[in-house]
Amino acid sequence: MSKMKEIDEIAQGIADVTKEIMYDSIHWQIAEFHVEGDSYNELHSYVMKLAIEKMHQSSNLKVYKQNTNMY
Repeated sequence: MSKMKEIDEIAQGIADVTKEIMYDSIHWQIAEFHVEGDSYNELHSYVMKLAIEKMHQSSNLKVYKQNTNMY
């Protein structure tokens, strides 16, 4: 197995576990909103999307800062 395939499998495993943890955490965090059914699913999905975007933005910022400090 190539190293890139191994790295991809590791990343996928981390993504899967992280998504499960995020799902449960969001459920707990939005409990106070007292929404049900489709409204609950929409809120949950929206919070998940925002959280992933924020993680992505912060990781891109760190990579940019690391790259600019290399020289």
